[in-house]
Amino acid sequence: MMQNKKVLKAIPFSKTIVVLIGFPAISTLISLLLLNRSLITNIGFDFLSTFWSIIIGWYLLQIYFISKILQKSGWEWTDIGFTLSKKQLIYLITGYLLFSCTLLVFIEFLLSNSSIDTEKLKSISSLTPKTTSTRFIFILMGLVAGLAEEIVYRGFAIRALESNKVNKWLSIFIATIPFIFQHGLKSINQFWWFFAWGVVFGTLFLLLKKLTINIAIHWLVILSAMVAILQTIK
Repeated sequence: MMQNKKVLKAIPFSKTIVVLIGFPAISTLISLLLLNRSLITNIGFDFLSTFWSIIIGWYLLQIYFISKILQKSGWEWTDIGFTLSKKQLIYLITGYLLFSCTLLVFIEFLLSNSSIDTEKLKSISSLTPKTTSTRFIFILMGLVAGLAEEIVYRGFAIRALESNKVNKWLSIFIATIPFIFQHGLKSINQFWWFFAWGVVFGTLFLLLKKLTINIAIHWLVILSAMVAILQTIK
């Protein structure tokens, strides 16, 4: 006997718009700290470690807000493609931490046994983690970022738009725009980079109907930024 397919009520369009406009707007405001780093350094804190800690907190808040919207709309995590059980999520996160920490040890080993080209060090992105402590914070930031961005801009955004009768393929492009501006000031000179990944991740989500692969690939893309420091080795 066939089981009845679960019928979901539409996510309120107003809440969808709040997420797709409000989340990137707040992220952009946070990114303005990049223009005035002295606000953090003048009180004795390392800028990148503090900046990424703020980002971590904001990503966690995003996940919390999405959970509340889902709950009030009668949706479950599985309805937006987040199908992992608590045990599976722990395994996935553990795998990420093992991989990223192994990468960190590898990078630290190479740097400690090589000389650094100071000119190249100055030329690489100011957001590239250049010390051991910032690389560790970066790993934690990447963990939360991969989860939050896939939950918000793929699982939630695409499914919420679909529930409001938006074509599923069009929803990819609509969800990609706020995903781009989620990255704040970086979206200005890396617009097409984020656009391309937004479309790729959105397409993967529609094809696979799950977020697991998206999250894993997203983590790898984020961690690739750590490897940039190796180009400074003479």
